Amino acid sequence: MADGVLLSGKERLRSFWLKFAAGIGPSLVLVVGAAAFGGGSVAYVMAVLGLLVGFVIATSARKPRGALVAGIAVALCLLLLQIVVAWFITHPIEKS
Repeated sequence: MADGVLLSGKERLRSFWLKFAAGIGPSLVLVVGAAAFGGGSVAYVMAVLGLLVGFVIATSARKPRGALVAGIAVALCLLLLQIVVAWFITHPIEKS
């Protein structure tokens, strides 16, 4: 694959959807897992953030493999964000 100048519109669209699926796939797996364990609103927030960042990945990644790596990184960051938020909510900063 070169720079994509000679690709037809159909091929560009197919490439975009492949990169979009690879970018949001890991996040959606995380969302399904969160929803299965009862995290309703958390799953919705992760789905929206995953879709938005997946769109950015799909428009900026050169290959689907790069989009998949970025999607896995985004899913790990979303999981880490939820762990940190849960820690802040449950951790007593000042005992009263």
